[in-house]
Amino acid sequence: MKILNFIIYILVFFKITFISATDYYPYEINLIDLYASKTDNINIGSAERGKKIFISRRLNCLSCHEAPIPDEKFHGNFGPSLYGIGSRYNKSELRIRIIDSKIINPDSIMPTYYKKLNYPRIPKKYLNKTILNAQEVEDLVEYLYSLK
Repeated sequence: MKILNFIIYILVFFKITFISATDYYPYEINLIDLYASKTDNINIGSAERGKKIFISRRLNCLSCHEAPIPDEKFHGNFGPSLYGIGSRYNKSELRIRIIDSKIINPDSIMPTYYKKLNYPRIPKKYLNKTILNAQEVEDLVEYLYSLK
């Protein structure tokens, strides 16, 4: 039994290391506590830039989420409301949801915004690319964290 527990521990450790080193680099993903840390080479985000990204039609966040932006019309109600989200989650918890919400909920329909796309039918021009770059992720984190 001790050997089996040790093997499981090693597999979980290598799974965490493998994810951190490949799919989500330069972020470090903690699969046990469900958060994502940024490395020192990523700048702190800007809430102002994050809001612009959030309301842009490029990501289309408002098609699923309701947010405290009264001047924007047609908020969605399919995803969770983002009113007060900065009070419910810290930055690391917000970050993992932006990077890849499927880590927390495999049935989520929210796109994986910072996972290198590597699916069998993906066009070559998108292969191993991410939807957002690391700075855009940090900008969104700062914006969402400001919604208290």
